[in-house]
Amino acid sequence: MNVLEARRARHLIIRLDRGEELPAALVRALDEAEARAGWIEGVGSLEQAEIALFDQASRAYAKTRVLEGPCDVAALSGTIALQQGETSLRLSVTLTRESGVGLQLAAGELVWARVYGLELRVTVFDDLPLVRTFDERTGLMQLAAQATTIPATVGEAPRMAPPTQAAELARAAPSAAAPEPVRTAPPAPAPEPTRAAPQAPAPEPPRAGPAAPAAEPAAMPLPQRPVRRRQEEEAYPEVGDSVTHFHFGECTVISSDGERIRLRQERDGRVREVSLTMLRIEPPTVDPATGKKQFRLARKN
Repeated sequence: MNVLEARRARHLIIRLDRGEELPAALVRALDEAEARAGWIEGVGSLEQAEIALFDQASRAYAKTRVLEGPCDVAALSGTIALQQGETSLRLSVTLTRESGVGLQLAAGELVWARVYGLELRVTVFDDLPLVRTFDERTGLMQLAAQATTIPATVGEAPRMAPPTQAAELARAAPSAAAPEPVRTAPPAPAPEPTRAAPQAPAPEPPRAGPAAPAAEPAAMPLPQRPVRRRQEEEAYPEVGDSVTHFHFGECTVISSDGERIRLRQERDGRVREVSLTMLRIEPPTVDPATGKKQFRLARKN
């Protein structure tokens, strides 16, 4: 048994409109709200959905089942956590739809869906960073507290108010250094050399005076050095290019707005929408036969 406690939480109400896709649209909304850990509940209606069941015997998910046509969301719940530094969702759903023999129920882990109308309540745990780790006993990706931030909830403070914490650290530093100036104060013998100085002839101070101004102008030209900037060119998939997506396989780019691209899967013609900010785009290769660019889209590490 593993018990984790969150003491600071906030609630988000999210509405997904018709045509948006799960989980991509929900991940974008959570990233904008900086929701890295939390619990999800929702109700609504879907135009199409794919669900899967976990097979405990093989310790893997079975082939996904596609529900064509409209279906209502009788229950939806899930969790938010980080997996390899990216926002990861695990959504369980119970769906109902009309069939030739009456109402039909289907339940499982939601792999993909096209929304007709969906309302969600998200409880965000701001002081409990969660990650998904592989459990060797079950073969599942399970929730765990992020080890690097467990010692105190102060670990979340930098994200909520970095200037405040920086100011506190700045105030704490001089307090420790305060006793040191007291130790340097003893240079009381300094007045003694000043007493000996009057014994020297007065013409020496005027000679030191002109030497000081001569050194100051010499330091002025230093800030005038030019700063050179380096620009790096990156290639992005464009309409007509071929991509190999880590989850969807071989696809063709059908539209792009610079941040998101829409892909058509080669195997079944299904259209997918993905965010480029969540992917690592590897340098493209060119097919010598067709001249098309081929990209590989992988998860960001």
